[in-house]
Parts: sequence; structure tokens; C-alpha cells
Amino acid sequence: MRLTLIFSLVILFSCSINDNKSDNSFLLPDATGTDSEMIIVMDSTKFKNEIGRTLINIFGADIYGLPQPEPYFDLIYIRPQNFNSILKFVKNIIIVFSLEGNSSSSKLLRKEFNKEALDRIKNDTSLFMIKKKDQYSKGQEILYLFGSNDAVLLNHIKKNNELLRNFFEKKVIENTSKKIFSKKQKNISKELLNKFGYNINVPQGFNVSKIGNQFTWLREIDIEFEKNIFIYFEDYTSEKIFTNKNIEDLRKKIARKYLKDSEDPSLYMTYQKELPFQKKEINFKNNFAIETRGLWKLSDISGGGPFISYTFVDERLNRLYYIEGYVYAPGKKKRDLMREIYSILWSFKLY
Repeated sequence: MRLTLIFSLVILFSCSINDNKSDNSFLLPDATGTDSEMIIVMDSTKFKNEIGRTLINIFGADIYGLPQPEPYFDLIYIRPQNFNSILKFVKNIIIVFSLEGNSSSSKLLRKEFNKEALDRIKNDTSLFMIKKKDQYSKGQEILYLFGSNDAVLLNHIKKNNELLRNFFEKKVIENTSKKIFSKKQKNISKELLNKFGYNINVPQGFNVSKIGNQFTWLREIDIEFEKNIFIYFEDYTSEKIFTNKNIEDLRKKIARKYLKDSEDPSLYMTYQKELPFQKKEINFKNNFAIETRGLWKLSDISGGGPFISYTFVDERLNRLYYIEGYVYAPGKKKRDLMREIYSILWSFKLY
């Protein structure tokens, strides 16, 4: 498929990501591979130098807060000559080139673009990426990264590393949400809305493990894993709660009161201090919030795993919220499970 028309139209108007969807996507086959697989297509020499290493560091970086190393994406490098009809159907693809270099691979990639487009790349160094949706298959995302030379291209990639990774990560989360929310426990969501004034999507398989005046614990228990969501609120008294230590103290208070073993009350959830918490300020549903990632463990060290939480305030009710999701899956990879947890937490809404 020639990209000359598509590229020349897009590049005239944009230097950032655009959603350019194929008009004939309904005729295309479904994209292949998993949501976490990613193909990188570029000249082998450039892949082996700093451009390739930078892309690996962005998309192949380990996700913080998991007990074992797991990358954001499972990367596969492909030379342009080997980018055949089968590989073109993969869900996530990055195609990278610059106008610098005369290798057969570089020439092959540049052949896909007309002279007008190549002239724009050469003369306007602000242009560096476009997105093509459903180009070869339905559900596919292809990101083209380009520059007038290798240095310009590398500079753009480094400056926009989070944007580039989040572009694909957002799609993974969208697909995850679509999958887990295909069937929902609407009766549980309705009960929480009526009782507390908030709503959260509850996937099929989850049940209410505990519910009180300020606390709700939702769990899915499988033979191989557990997925847990809990929601806690109390009166908001001071912005000091958003300091690192106070969030930790709040979590400890919740755990000692609500997350105890029913048969052995002395057994409760705490933190694994070996991995420092990753905390960052974010906008959570139009509320200032602190996102926290780390590892939890039982007080007798008999179990543990990753967690993610959000601390924020409902100013209308002067109510402080702490919502958290965590998994217990000994011997299993946690990346995809935590993406499900993330999707559930981000379905939370205040009314």
C-alpha cells in the first residue's frame, strides 16, 4: 500500500499525532498479536545506535511497582525488507526513518513517501510523527517517526518519550476496558451509587467482600489469582494528607481496620519497604490526586504483590477518598492484571 496521498495530506497540517483512520477498515482482517506486542521497523544500523536504544528504553522499560521485571511492551525488531504481509497485521507498529543514510533499508522506507512529503520533512524540523489507524488491519495502530536527519529524529523522540509511550498504552487500556466491562455487575454498581453517591464499573466475577459506612471491598477470587478493589472515604480535614508519610499512614489505618484476616485478626496488609513508593500528582476525574504505586505484603510475609492507589478530595462533600486496587497472583505475570485494575479504578465517578 502506497502512503503518498495519506502522508502528503497529513504532513501539511500537523507535527504531532493525528487519528487518520482508514476509510475501508470494515474490509480489513482483524489485527493479530496481543495488545502488548509491538513491532519496530527501521534500518538495522539506526536500530543498533542511540535511536534504537532510546526506543527500547521507552517502550521496553520495566513497569514500576511490579514484583518481577515486566516491560510495557514486548518488542520485536523487523528489518524493512522483512516487513511482510503477515507482520503488517500486528496491532502495534512503529516505523522509523530519517533522510540521513543510503542503506537499502533507509531507501526502502523513504520510497513510501512522495517528493513533496520528503521535502517538508527536510525543511520543517518540527514535523516528526503521524499516526495511521487500521492501515492494514482492524484494531491496528501504526506510528511513523521521522526526521530530516538522525539527530533531529533522536531529539524529538527523547523530548516526547512519555507522549509516545502513552499513545500506545492508552490503546491497551481502552482494549482492556472493552474486554473486562463487556459484562458488568450492574447491581453492585447501583448499590454503591445509592448508598455512597459514587459509581464504579464492576466486571463480571467480582463480588462484594465487605461493605460498611465508609469502606467497600470488591474481590474476584480465581484459582490462580485474586483481584481486589477497595474504596474508603472520611471527612477531609487538611491538605497535609497529601504528603508521602500521611498517605502511608492513612493506608495503614485502613488496612488494620478493614483488611484483616477474619480467622486471625493479627494478620493484616502492609507495605514492602524494599521498593520505594512511586508517587505523582495527577488529574483524576477533574480532581487533584496523588497516584501511588508499590508493593504490598501480609504482615507475616506469607503473600504480597503490586498495588496502585489514588488519594483525592470530593470538595462538594468535603470528603477524602482513598481508592486502591491490588492483585495476588503467585508465580504469574502481573502486567495485564494490573492494567485491568487500573481500568476499574479509572471507571470511578462521583455524583
